[in-house]
Amino acid sequence: MATRWYDARMPNLDEPSPCLIVIFGASGDLTKRKLIPSLYHLHVTGSLPANCAILGISRTEMSDDAFREKLREAAEKHAQGYTAAAWQKFAGSLYYHAADSTKQTAYAGIKKRMAELSDRHKTGQNSLLYLAMAPHLYEPTIIQFGENNMIVEGKRWCSINRDNPPWQRIVVEKPFGNDPESAGHLNRVLGRVFEEESIYRIDHYLGKETVQNLMVFRFANTIFEPIWNQHYIDHVQVTATETVGVEGRGSYYDSPGGGALRDMIQSHLLQVMAVVAMEPPVSLKADDIRLEKSKVLGAARQHREQDLPDIAVRGQYGPGTIGGRSNPGYRNEPGVNPESQTDTFAAIQVMIDTWRWGGVPFYLRSGKGMARKLTEIVISFKPTPHCIFRDQTQGAGCLPPNQIVINVQPDEGIRIRFEGKVPGSGMKIKDVVMDFDYVEQFQSEPPEAYATLLLDAMRGDQTLYKHRDEIEQAWRIVQPVLDYWDANPQSDLPNYAAGTWGPQASDKMMARDGRQWHNP
Repeated sequence: MATRWYDARMPNLDEPSPCLIVIFGASGDLTKRKLIPSLYHLHVTGSLPANCAILGISRTEMSDDAFREKLREAAEKHAQGYTAAAWQKFAGSLYYHAADSTKQTAYAGIKKRMAELSDRHKTGQNSLLYLAMAPHLYEPTIIQFGENNMIVEGKRWCSINRDNPPWQRIVVEKPFGNDPESAGHLNRVLGRVFEEESIYRIDHYLGKETVQNLMVFRFANTIFEPIWNQHYIDHVQVTATETVGVEGRGSYYDSPGGGALRDMIQSHLLQVMAVVAMEPPVSLKADDIRLEKSKVLGAARQHREQDLPDIAVRGQYGPGTIGGRSNPGYRNEPGVNPESQTDTFAAIQVMIDTWRWGGVPFYLRSGKGMARKLTEIVISFKPTPHCIFRDQTQGAGCLPPNQIVINVQPDEGIRIRFEGKVPGSGMKIKDVVMDFDYVEQFQSEPPEAYATLLLDAMRGDQTLYKHRDEIEQAWRIVQPVLDYWDANPQSDLPNYAAGTWGPQASDKMMARDGRQWHNP
């Protein structure tokens, strides 16, 4: 019997309601690699509601059986705990409908198919509408939702059933706009059709177990929270690097919406930073947690234009070797302009102007074609105020400051590095590491982030989803850098070889402040 996976992050969470999950853009890569494997995982762990069906919608003509077979091949490769018997049972809830969701004429057929499946699987009027399509299709699809009365319940203040109202929720993938204006516009388009409490702006980084564990680490342990401030912490690093290049997505990555600063730092790493830096919320309710994250992003300093070269670095990988395989370099990837200025690496310094964090820089970096696949948070503490062990360092000066390294992926866990005495006569000092390995400690693999987030959306829990204010504040932080880079083309690109830790300018940015990157 399968062990039921249940998220105990929030008290008294409701069981997920019966619902119809409708994936728009169902023939795409996201559906195959993430959404269906995650829904399958929820199925085998008994976490999906008993009355549930999944309808894929895309323009490609395909039968239900062809859709199921296509997804079976993907699930066999990507889903946790895949078995043929479990898949056969799960596949009975999978359906497909060919339609162009941006066209008004498609909705008679879409609504008819949804009604049929709702009646067959007893899901009622509850529907989770997932936009897994190209970003330029978001707005016309959302407009059609409104014009074709897909939101049958209406606004909550005039609910037909106030005690147990049916719901229609929308999940919106990144990128959420490509600048502050487009992000704000998309928020307004959504707001004209959906209540804010029905809008789920997804960020799969917030679904990762180790990121969620940050709040427990900070707010459930009195040994950490009192030192989580500018009196004790020197700086914080948030790193997300990949060894792969753009993997055939050169034309997208080289578009105006691409680049490491937009694709990773704006979308993901600023959210991770906000979780590290937020004040203790008054409760674990979604509104309280998201309010504190919004405050952090709102307190990020707006740098002057003349300061930007010192606090922001871009890079682009050139030819190199990764894991024994040669990489041709970004400008030689299919679909990429041979004179491209797109950043495949970006690093920025963010200052949070609050009493807790005044004077503590947060360094965020992300890159493709790097030396190692790694997502981690490094909390670097200040050195001891007096170096009484100077004679024991063999002329190296003071002992290195303490660090907390939070591994988000791979090898999820937390490491605390401090100094200890080597056994024996004399005073010999050596680094000591306390290592909490997530898998070893709990004897289980963390669930796929999308599984966590999809289940939350079905339960109506927005804790791990972004509020509109967070989206707009994140764009406010990065847009001045993007504007400066657009106005000042860089002549030395590409400026780091594939398989290294990025451009020298990134190391120089840290060295200028007497610091260095944590490169495992």
